Amino acid sequence: MKKVLELKNGETVIIRHLTKSDAEGVWHNFNEVIEEGIYLPVFLPVKTQLEKDTWYLNVKKENEICIVAENPLLKAPNNIIGQCEISNTNWDAATHVGALGIIVRKKYRDLSVGRTLIDFAIRESKKLNNKEKIILSSFSTNDRALHLFKKIGFKVLGIRKKQFFMESNYIDEVMMELWIDDYLNEKNPKTE
Repeated sequence: MKKVLELKNGETVIIRHLTKSDAEGVWHNFNEVIEEGIYLPVFLPVKTQLEKDTWYLNVKKENEICIVAENPLLKAPNNIIGQCEISNTNWDAATHVGALGIIVRKKYRDLSVGRTLIDFAIRESKKLNNKEKIILSSFSTNDRALHLFKKIGFKVLGIRKKQFFMESNYIDEVMMELWIDDYLNEKNPKTE
């Protein structure tokens, strides 16, 4: 299944499930965000093909949801301009819970790409993996993401003070959750 999104800047983006050929673009985005140094608690980029292939095989083996935003006018790996993954948790008694992670290339932020990726991923995780609840965490300094998560309906569960140490500064981690049925039953019309 896929969705076509017309962006405010006039570009068209396709929102769809990950394919093997997207892996390089996904990691290209990830590494760009690492270089920004303000959104991920990771210091080193993913460069080896083994790391990229292992991640892709794990997503498929674990039947996890990874939704990509593709600009079909761009050449790979630059054609993947965002991704949203809902991973399984490690606990047998929490198979109803998915952990959300999202990355959108800097040029495509504030154009509804992130919100559309999250919406698509939430709906697919319920439909395909029977998820009932989505959890996530964010830097307390990531105002853009926190605003979006709250607008979607995520609720703050708590804050881990000084959870990360980057660039000689401590950063708090905000933990959030969303019950999928509440999300689907509120103000969010079906976008399929």
